[in-house]
Amino acid sequence: MGISERIKKLLDYKGVTPYTVSINTRISQATLSRILKNSTAKPSMGTIELLAKYFGTTPDWILTGRGEMIQEQADVASTHNRIRYWVDVDATAGGVTLFDDQVTTKYIDLDIPEFRDCTDAVNLYGDSMLPLYKSGQIIILKEWMESFIDYGNVYLVITKKGNRMVKYLRKGSDAQHVLCVSENKDFDPFEIEKDDILRLYLVKGGISKNTL
Repeated sequence: MGISERIKKLLDYKGVTPYTVSINTRISQATLSRILKNSTAKPSMGTIELLAKYFGTTPDWILTGRGEMIQEQADVASTHNRIRYWVDVDATAGGVTLFDDQVTTKYIDLDIPEFRDCTDAVNLYGDSMLPLYKSGQIIILKEWMESFIDYGNVYLVITKKGNRMVKYLRKGSDAQHVLCVSENKDFDPFEIEKDDILRLYLVKGGISKNTL
């Protein structure tokens, strides 16, 4: 059994699709597809570590099959309430900035009880969300998995065109569009196509780096 077969076994065990893995690990769907289709594929160590953390196994099991497929539940549960602070990923509160979709392993586990339902944290830059969120803060995120948008909340929006922004989302001019609104009134609202949205993260709060 090779790496691809072991990853397929993990997918079956957890009952998830490669798409679900992608949106929860930041591993691109193209990378996962390449690994699953090629039995001789050799993923990067960063990819292996992200997969191991997500599935609750070890990098060694994915690489070699040695040891137990799934770690003890106590070990796995200890990571459930931790927030991954992606230290080299930025969100933009300003215009629209190109999103770097490359796999990164540079994250720090944060344990913040007030945000126990959140999963990720990134740096925020730009002034469009002042005074609600300031440039240089870390914003705490919860991936929005619903099929609808809860309008009126602040989201980190990642589009299929590779852009990202932090905005209030409100109903657009028609059912096919969403209105992106800034807190700072110096920034004009604009619309994007709803079908262009790749991922949404609900912004649950922000913290200053000097509080870490």
